Amino acid sequence: MASRDSPIKRLLVQASHYSVSGLFALIAGLVTFPLFTRVFSLEEYGVMNLVAATVTVSVAIGKLGVQHSIVRYHSEISANKSRYTMSELQSTTFFGMAGSAIVVMGVVTVGSKLAPTSWLGDRRIPLLVAIASLLVFVQVVESALVNLLKAEQRTAALMKYQVTKKYVSVGLMVGAVLLIARSLYAFYTAQVVAEALVLLGLARVLYGDRSRPRPTPSSFSRPLYFELLRFGIPMMIGYELAGIVLAVGDRYVIEGLLGEAPLGLYGAAYNLCQYVQGLVIASIGSAIMPMYMQMYDRQGPEETTVFINRSLRTYVLFGAPVIAGLASVGADLLPALASEKYAEASVILPWVIAGMVVEGANPMLGAGLFIHRRTKTVMTIVLSSAVLNVALNLLLIPSMGITGAAVATLVSYAASASALRFTARRLLPVALPWGTMLRAGVVSLFMYWALRGIYPGRRLLTVGVRMIVGAPLYVIPMVVIDADGRALVRKAFARLRGAR
Repeated sequence: MASRDSPIKRLLVQASHYSVSGLFALIAGLVTFPLFTRVFSLEEYGVMNLVAATVTVSVAIGKLGVQHSIVRYHSEISANKSRYTMSELQSTTFFGMAGSAIVVMGVVTVGSKLAPTSWLGDRRIPLLVAIASLLVFVQVVESALVNLLKAEQRTAALMKYQVTKKYVSVGLMVGAVLLIARSLYAFYTAQVVAEALVLLGLARVLYGDRSRPRPTPSSFSRPLYFELLRFGIPMMIGYELAGIVLAVGDRYVIEGLLGEAPLGLYGAAYNLCQYVQGLVIASIGSAIMPMYMQMYDRQGPEETTVFINRSLRTYVLFGAPVIAGLASVGADLLPALASEKYAEASVILPWVIAGMVVEGANPMLGAGLFIHRRTKTVMTIVLSSAVLNVALNLLLIPSMGITGAAVATLVSYAASASALRFTARRLLPVALPWGTMLRAGVVSLFMYWALRGIYPGRRLLTVGVRMIVGAPLYVIPMVVIDADGRALVRKAFARLRGAR
């Protein structure tokens, strides 16, 4: 039993590091989210979301999926199962990703200037995209370094970097908007400067360590790079790029069918869900893949399956109350943070956060595909889900408005997760925790029903009261009826006693 508990404990510790990063991001969001939604108009906030979506897609293309290869190849090299060296891996990923980033950055800059204004809808977009395109190079190179930290499971160092990056960026962006110019130009220029400075700091810290091989052109390996691309490009097209279309493709459909003001409403609600996602949902997903890659190479498929099955049950225990909790406080939380003009967008919060929770299980449900490098299968699944998402948006938005986009998000994520699990089960069987899902779902619905009438209409005060009341309403029944819930609570108490 102890051997089984140890990986879960390590997972929770590493996930807690990502959660701390998410917590600090949430705190920063409590400052910037209300500020930017008030400083910028609904239309400007819509333009900001459109530019951000363009940068996100461009960064995904610039990485060519190589960042996904880092974790897999690092695990094999560490286990002495590869013909390549760690120096070759670091040099090849660094120079390869930097080169592809420069190409994409140039294409985006030129493309934004050549695109007809009628396509873009706002005359400011070409220059804004040109400024923001610098983020493509910065974020692609950052991905090369950050994924090395993930592969090494140095989550504490990664946490420190992410918190530093967030607060340097927030400081410069807020200062630029309030002290220099209340414009999107100032916003994006400050973001570029901030992220570039923090990236330089990360590179200095990483390669100041003499035990780590520095990237050198002489260690760049063409055969390795082509292998990384063969693994990474299907992941880029089918997992990351198609996943981004799943996440932000609806922005373009909303802008085209409804205009920039509804896009601003949708973007504000979606951004709030992303803060919650970063705090809870993404933490386990970010931590688990490097762990099960290493476990599979060193301990074999049986131990890996046990670990993933238990991790999935733990994930459900955290994910279900997140959906119900945000549904119960969303109508007060969103207008309190973003202002009353965004109040009507709170209706989409449960749909969006539910989709994010479902999507967060993909690294576990599709583990067999990732371990065995079945990237073409992953590509087909996620690409099909992205096409489904766009089709559903075109079908639902005209009749349901932005709610249709949120519903399409949930349905598409559910289809993707189901397909990943179905195709991966022969490579590494992962059991869906139906009992845990039922118990957590029923208790979460009870919590939502009990909270929705408590102290309504007081905005942040309502949110605080419902959070305080809601926690025991969920935890106590789960401790009584669920064995994994009891185990987690026992570990939490044991850790508190040890801290004393």
